[in-house]
Amino acid sequence: MGEIKYSYMDHWFMQSPQGLTKPNVRRSYMEFYLKQIAALGFKGLDIFGFNVMTYAHMFGSFEKFNEYLREIGMEKVTSIFQCYIGDNKSMLPHVPECHDRIFNQLEGMCRSVEGNGVESFIMMPAASYCYTEPVTDEKIKILADLWNRVGQMTLEKYGMKLVQHHEFWSGLRELEWIRKFYEYTDPRYVFFFCDTAQHVIAGIDPAALYDELHDRIGGFHLKDTRNTDFTYYRIAPDTELMVPDVPRWFFEAGSGQGLVDFPAVYEMIKKHDYSGWISVEHDKAEIGGGNFSESTAVSAWYINNVLNKIL
Repeated sequence: MGEIKYSYMDHWFMQSPQGLTKPNVRRSYMEFYLKQIAALGFKGLDIFGFNVMTYAHMFGSFEKFNEYLREIGMEKVTSIFQCYIGDNKSMLPHVPECHDRIFNQLEGMCRSVEGNGVESFIMMPAASYCYTEPVTDEKIKILADLWNRVGQMTLEKYGMKLVQHHEFWSGLRELEWIRKFYEYTDPRYVFFFCDTAQHVIAGIDPAALYDELHDRIGGFHLKDTRNTDFTYYRIAPDTELMVPDVPRWFFEAGSGQGLVDFPAVYEMIKKHDYSGWISVEHDKAEIGGGNFSESTAVSAWYINNVLNKIL
C-alpha cells in the first residue's frame, strides 16, 4: 500500500469576543486553529486561492506561513482551491472568449505559491449549473480545451497537478457529463478529484466513480451528507446556502448519520493502491450550532480507528 497522508481543507469558524468569526482575521486566532488541526495529526493544509495573500501578509510571506506550519508539526500547504461560480460573466469557463483571462489569473496564483511545494491546484471545471445550462457536448469540449491548457501550464511550469472537483450544483454534476469531460481532457494534465459528499448529493456513487477513474485520481475530500439533490441545484448564486429546507448540506466523516459509504471508498483506495494526500473537509459545520473543533476531532478518530484499518 502506498503512503497516505492527511490534509485539512481550510474551513473553520470560532468564537471570539465579537461573536462567530473566521480565524484569518487575527494571527493569534490562526495559530490557535492551526495548532488544533496539527494536534489531530493533519500534515497538510488545503487553502483557497483568495487566502494565499491573506496568509502571506499575516505571517510575513507565503514562505513564512509554511515555516510556521512546520514549526507546529505540519508539512506545508498541499493544495490551493479556486472556482468560477459564474456571477462574473467575464470569467465563464464554458465561454472561449473568457479563457485567456482565466488562464492568466490562474497562472498568477501559481506564481504566488511557487517554490513552496504546493502539489495540486483544485478547480471546479464548470460554473454553477444555472450559469452553464444547457450542458451540451460542445460546451464540455470547450471546458476540456481550457483545462488541458491550464493543466499543462500548472504541471510543466509549476509542478502542480490540476485536479477537477465536481460540486453537485456545478455544470458538470451528472455522471454522463463527467465521463465525457475526462474523455475529452488530456490524462497527462487533467486529473480527477473525488469529493465524497458532492457526488452522493448528485446521485453518484463516489466509490464506483473513483474505481472507474482511478487512473486519473488526484486526491479526495472526505465529507458526509444527509441529503441528495435532484431539484435544487439550479438555485443561484449559491445552492449550498440558499436551499430553503436544507440548512446544512455537509457533515464530518464518522458522524454515523450520513449517506456516504466511506468503507466502500477505502476498499477502492486499497484496491488501486492509492498513494498521496487525502483531505478532510466539513464546511459549514457552524450551521445549527455545530463546532469545527468537535467535527474535526470526530473525523480524525474515524479515520484512525475505522478507515485506516481497511487499508
